[in-house]
Parts: sequence; C-alpha cells; structure tokens
Amino acid sequence: MKLRTIKYFFKESFTSLVRNRWMSLASIGAVASALIILGSFLLLSVNFDHVLKDVESQVEITAYLEDSLGQERISQLKKDFAAISGIKEVEFISKEMALEEFKEQVGEDLLEGIENPLPNSFRIKVNDPHEVALVAEKIEKFSGVDEVKYGKGIVEKLFNIIYWVRIIGLAIMVVFAAVSIFIISNTIRLTVFARRREINIMKYIGATDWFVRWPFLIEGMVLGLIGSSLAVAILGIAYKYLYVTVKLNIPMISLLPIEQFYNYAFGFLGIGMFIGAFGSSFSIKRFLNV
Repeated sequence: MKLRTIKYFFKESFTSLVRNRWMSLASIGAVASALIILGSFLLLSVNFDHVLKDVESQVEITAYLEDSLGQERISQLKKDFAAISGIKEVEFISKEMALEEFKEQVGEDLLEGIENPLPNSFRIKVNDPHEVALVAEKIEKFSGVDEVKYGKGIVEKLFNIIYWVRIIGLAIMVVFAAVSIFIISNTIRLTVFARRREINIMKYIGATDWFVRWPFLIEGMVLGLIGSSLAVAILGIAYKYLYVTVKLNIPMISLLPIEQFYNYAFGFLGIGMFIGAFGSSFSIKRFLNV
C-alpha cells in the first residue's frame, strides 16, 4: 500500500469525524457508556476473584503432635513434611506459642491459673489449596501425629461456592460484552447510513471494497479509542476513590491494587479500538454488497 494512499485514508477518516461531529459524538458516547458498564462488571469480577484467591491462600492444615514426642523426632517430622509434594511452607508451633495466640484471641483473664492444655503442632500451607485434603491424608499417616485438621467439609463447600461464583461472573461478563458490541455496532451503523450516498458514488467510480472500507475502519478505531479512553478515565477515578475508601474503612478486604488496574486499562483501550473497527466493518458490509 502506497504512503500517499495511507495518508488519504487518514485524511478522509478525520475529515469525516469533523464533518459528522454529532454522529461521532454519539458513537463516542455509546462506546464510553457501554465500556463503563462492561468495565464496572469486569472490575467487580476481577476484585471478587482477587478476594477469593486471598481466601483460598489462607486454607491451611494443622497437624497436632503427640505429647511424648522429643525435639529430635519433631525436627525429623518437619523435614518429612517439607519433602511432601505440594507443600509450600511448614511452621512449627510449640504449645507455648499456641497458648499465647489463644490468649490474644480470648483474653488472658479466662486462662489465668489453668495449665497449658494445647499440644505442639505444625501449621502447613500447600501450593494448591484444592489439594489440601490429599496432603492432609499423607500427613495423618506419619508416626507421632495425633490429629490433622483442615476444616474438612467446610473447605469443600468453600471451593464449590468459589467455582460457581467464577462461572457466573464469567457468564455476566460475556453477556455485557455482547451487549456492548451490539450497542456500538448499531450506533456506528447510523454514521455509515448517513454517508451511504458517498459510499455509492465511490463504488460507482470504481473504488474497491477495501478502498472504501479503510477510512471507515480507521474512523471506527479512532472513535473506539476516544470512547474507551473516556471510559478508562472515569473508571480510574471511581476505582481509586473506592480503593481508598475500602482500605480506610474495611481494611480486612483486599482489593486489586491500583497499579494492576492500569494493566487492565491498556487492554481496555485495545478492546475499544477493536470494537470500533468491528462495528464499522460490520456496518459497512451491507452497503458494499449493494
């Protein structure tokens, strides 16, 4: 493709944007509105998944040891546990440490004068939380282990809830993406319809389909880029406010860091350009066929 032809395409695209500025503004507004809705649900879904991963990472196994075990056997058990496939971290919790943690939870007054009833234990974390039951079975077979707990039953229900929440979130995202494309395509189709006479004249004098299509594709990409930039700016301001508010008032909830939001923002700009180009291409097709 010649440089002169490329310049012509861009010139025609920007001339059209200025000449049909009201339709262009309508297209930009449709892109921005659709992507703000889509982006809101995307951020909601991503943050919910981020919280779920945080919950998953807190699933751990507690292996309580027999009181008769000596220090040498305890050290050996720690090495044996660390060698099990799938285990990420093994931490020894002495009965004294366990008592101190318990005092912090219930208060020292309730335990005053009571002999320490808690056993030595290991707190174990796994690489994949879904393998916690399998790892717990292996640990339970070691000599010197009195009891193994990991929230059996509750953990399985938690993972089941997490699975369905992710499936439903993905389904909602797909629906809103389809709605966004439909809205934007129909808005851009109005722009193309307003210029149908111009398209017919170009075809009449012998212009190829791609020669006619390129200015519209570029125009659609520019409209998509401007609309998505506007959506990203609005979502960025809103998300920053939400992030700061949640961090100050509900610190136990871990939202997606603002820095990671910008990674999604760049992808959103690309989505806007793609939707704009797709909408233009889809809308002009019927006129080229005629």
